[in-house]
Amino acid sequence: MNELNVKQEISNKSLIFVLIGIIFIGFCIRFFYFPYEIPVSLDSSYYFSYAYEFARNGEFPNFHLANNGWPTFLALFFKILSVGEFQQFVDLQRTVSIILSVITIIPMYFLCRKFFSKTISIIGGSLFILEPRVISNSILGITEPFFNLLIITSLVIFFSKEKLIYFSFAVLALAVIVRYEGILLLVPYSIMFFIKFRKNKKIIIKYLLCIGIFILILYPMMIIRTETMGA
Repeated sequence: MNELNVKQEISNKSLIFVLIGIIFIGFCIRFFYFPYEIPVSLDSSYYFSYAYEFARNGEFPNFHLANNGWPTFLALFFKILSVGEFQQFVDLQRTVSIILSVITIIPMYFLCRKFFSKTISIIGGSLFILEPRVISNSILGITEPFFNLLIITSLVIFFSKEKLIYFSFAVLALAVIVRYEGILLLVPYSIMFFIKFRKNKKIIIKYLLCIGIFILILYPMMIIRTETMGA
């Protein structure tokens, strides 16, 4: 192994340690402000009720909820807990939200790395994870942490290898299920797609495939919403 490879290996090891350190700090801050023994309220309570009913009955509840992707995902964890006190489920909701928020630093780093050096990418990921509003939202048990994770992951995939572009639109569709406002991102994604593949002769076919995958992911949830909520 030559000197350059040794330095590269050391650099990568240092990067891993720094990421682990930031992740640890992110968890410490969030659990320091964790609202123990305090029930969820407002939107969080609706997500909790939806997830709890889904986990208990094993079918989508008849809730008029605009964004049911997050509580549907949360129901998987409620199902694992199965039996517990009310506050245990509440704490679980917040804990899952915190975990999703903190691990977002990983795709955020790789997204920054597409444009900047390792050092700046680490700083960019840190600023996002340690931003006060992001921390505050992560302990509320609402949709933002999961939505942020999906959107940033989708962007990372979009700017990766060409053959992965279809997965980018699939993840974007999942983000729309979590927050319906995400559908607006289809416009900038489409613009970026045509700019990125402007020299590709099969650009229209590739784009139609991306849109087809996007709709294919959304369609089952649209049917479920229609059957359970009539909307």
